[in-house]
Amino acid sequence: MKDCKARPLLKVAVLCIAVSLLSFFAGITLGKTSTYKDSGSEDIVAAAVTEESNMDHLKPISDVMELIKSKYIEDVDTEKLIEGAIKGMVDSLEEPYSVYMNQSQFRDFITSLDGAFGGVGIVLSTDENTGEIIVVSPIEGTPAHKAGILPRDIIVKVDDVDLTGKSLDDAVRLLRGEKGTQVTVYVKRGNNQELLKFQLTRDDIRVTTVNHEVLDDNIGYIKITSFDSKTYNEFRQTLDSLKAQGIKGLVLDLRNNPGGSLYESVMIADEILGKGIIVYTEDRNKNRLEEYFSDEEKISMPLVVLINENSASASEIVAGAIKDHKAGILVGTKTFGKGSVQEVQPFENKTGMKLTIAKYYLPSGRCIDGTGIEPDIEVKLDKETGIFNVPREKDKQLLKAIEILKSPE
Repeated sequence: MKDCKARPLLKVAVLCIAVSLLSFFAGITLGKTSTYKDSGSEDIVAAAVTEESNMDHLKPISDVMELIKSKYIEDVDTEKLIEGAIKGMVDSLEEPYSVYMNQSQFRDFITSLDGAFGGVGIVLSTDENTGEIIVVSPIEGTPAHKAGILPRDIIVKVDDVDLTGKSLDDAVRLLRGEKGTQVTVYVKRGNNQELLKFQLTRDDIRVTTVNHEVLDDNIGYIKITSFDSKTYNEFRQTLDSLKAQGIKGLVLDLRNNPGGSLYESVMIADEILGKGIIVYTEDRNKNRLEEYFSDEEKISMPLVVLINENSASASEIVAGAIKDHKAGILVGTKTFGKGSVQEVQPFENKTGMKLTIAKYYLPSGRCIDGTGIEPDIEVKLDKETGIFNVPREKDKQLLKAIEILKSPE
């Protein structure tokens, strides 16, 4: 393993980018556990008001809670009131990557960082026009795959919950659960108005994030679907295997990759780049938090990187660093533009939150948050093929990459 060095300028724990195609996450740091106990109930807010350190602004929260408890027409759960107040504070930021998570949500989130979870094995996305929950693909060998759920199926209902107006995260939470538990999924397929019903038994799902093959003319192909805690090792083994097979060029496919562990993405970038900076982060005061560097070793063959509008976060770090270092050619369409860092803060009662604390910057000094990365060569796919599970013969982006590698300048 190469020594990809991180130089901390402030003390930060693990920096990574929380992931899945299930939703776009951003870079995170794992903070120390804070005390927010579920014992003491209403005293949690009331005690904060008594502090002398300019906490008078919390009094309205305590007043509202006491009013609800004393006069609301039905009995209330104090813990739910407190959770709602916390969620409301975070939601008021009106920033999609800062999120408060209850116990089950936080547990699922932490589990997903390792690339393993209990569920049915479906990679999901949303239709940007209709908001419908769409199956990108079932994961091979999982309950969804075995039951016959197909790419581009639309998930309409999970158990008794209609997904109309629901978010991608809502759908994910409904589908996930402990191994052995049952879930019923209702699907719309094609123009058929009659829903298909699938009774699935959840299982332990392990997502393999690196897939590969050797194309014609000894061109290697590696697709990274996301970056979890095992992605770098999978990539390293895959690259070694392809080199042993005598490949002359490499296509790195980061399309529809929503991100993942920053550490894993930086290690992969280090395998490709020569000596130099890969990425760095800054807080709101322009204080530099972290810098990541690559060593002298670099990939010694022509490289083309495929990107599209769903390439985000960690995948943009890899693609952006390759572009800035001129280590490869980017082909496809402009990336998503996700360049912010979240601190993940666990609380003593096993809830947690993500809070945006910084943005990351490419070697050129550019922050791609909200802007994305332009490809060196723009190639759009035909509308009728979509962007998921495109047949090889219609994949203009991949065909362009192969063309470039067949006739390098």
